[in-house]
Amino acid sequence: MIKVSVPGKIHLLGEHTVVYGKPALLSAIDLRVTVTVGKSNTGFPFLRETVQDLIKEKFKVNKMPVYSIESDLPVGSGLGFSAAGSAAIIAALLSHFKIKWDKELVNDLAFEAEKVFHGTPSGGDNTTATYGGLIIFQKGVAPLPSQSKIKNFALINTGKPVETTKQMIEIAKAKIHSILDDQERLVRELLPVLKTGDETKMISIIKAGEKNLENIGVVGKKAKKIIQDIETLGGAAKISGAGGQKKGSGIIICYHRNRKFIEEIANKNSLQFFNVELGAEGLRLES
Repeated sequence: MIKVSVPGKIHLLGEHTVVYGKPALLSAIDLRVTVTVGKSNTGFPFLRETVQDLIKEKFKVNKMPVYSIESDLPVGSGLGFSAAGSAAIIAALLSHFKIKWDKELVNDLAFEAEKVFHGTPSGGDNTTATYGGLIIFQKGVAPLPSQSKIKNFALINTGKPVETTKQMIEIAKAKIHSILDDQERLVRELLPVLKTGDETKMISIIKAGEKNLENIGVVGKKAKKIIQDIETLGGAAKISGAGGQKKGSGIIICYHRNRKFIEEIANKNSLQFFNVELGAEGLRLES
């Protein structure tokens, strides 16, 4: 039985400014999508069909095996489900057909699938999912992966935004140029700080990154209140992804030395909570 798992991803910093050619810092997280050939379920039909069509066209194969898709990732939350799912299906099917593959091939094909799902993706999601770790990603520049595992982070799901990513980019456009250089500086400062574990500096950088996102208008009132509560307790948090104004703002990435405080805030607001490890291993052949 062939089993492949691939991690989801989180944007630590730079999710809006990467659209304008600036670097973003992404991390693989230890919530995974698992594809098992020979085990059947029928979930996620559009994901299946898109990737299968890609494999059929590229490798001239027809009869697809049965396979299951199981996910720890909430779909539509900005945690890279489509990229992780695509990479997992691709690696599983290529293994089934005994077609030689490596991570570079899987990443390239997953990027093609992402184009079907998202139009003009940056490529950051599939790259982070495939290779794992922490990645500085910038359009037109080879990604810089770093294999460091970092604890004491958690995610709170504030709810799916009613606005689309495209709408949020439009909202941000008016003020984005005022934060481009500062977000780039913060991105480049955060990676070494995460590795050394300088908690004071890390909290300062995350807070500054969040303030920049609030200044361009992509953080809703609900998310701001949760972030303020975490800061009051000595932690730091920011939205991760396009954001949202009217209702949910998507995922908030949170840091506190004692994650129980973050969980209590999530429970108080009846919101989904995840303990996560940053820098998780990338694509993995489980069996």
